[in-house]
Amino acid sequence: MTDWANILEEDLRWREAELASLKRLAINSSDNPGTYSATLRASWALLYAHFEGFTKYCWEILLDQVQEKKVPVESLEDKYLLLALEKDFRVLRKNLSREALWQFFSIELPNLLKKDAIFDDDCRPDADSNLWPNVFERECARVGITSDELNSQRPRIMTLVARRNDIAHGKVMTIKSVEE
Repeated sequence: MTDWANILEEDLRWREAELASLKRLAINSSDNPGTYSATLRASWALLYAHFEGFTKYCWEILLDQVQEKKVPVESLEDKYLLLALEKDFRVLRKNLSREALWQFFSIELPNLLKKDAIFDDDCRPDADSNLWPNVFERECARVGITSDELNSQRPRIMTLVARRNDIAHGKVMTIKSVEE
């Protein structure tokens, strides 16, 4: 049995080490305003990248684990079942004629339910280019995850994403200190 807590902790360790290194660079360059400012902005952008990257990593591990166990679609909880069938539903929506619907529901769907679950890349949770709190919440809900911490951290996450966007789009935005 895989120890998922250790796998997640290991991923967090390298991310935290990278951020700590950049923080150290910022602190050591505090006597050089240009370098200090640039390092703080880079730290903010990297913090966002790790927030989004770790979140997506967790979603991937979860779905990969279900997929690797070769669980039949019909044995999955509804949220996972719907994700496993999402690609097929997209194809169905392109032709909603009564013949196509009959074919899908009488023949294809019963066969799809017996197959092992596969979560296609384009059907997995995604950050939609920015992992705003509402996107985080929506995409986590797709895999049955709720976050008790989200509501208390919502303002911080909104600030993180907004400032990262300002940095990415070249806006003048000053981060005053490492503490900030």
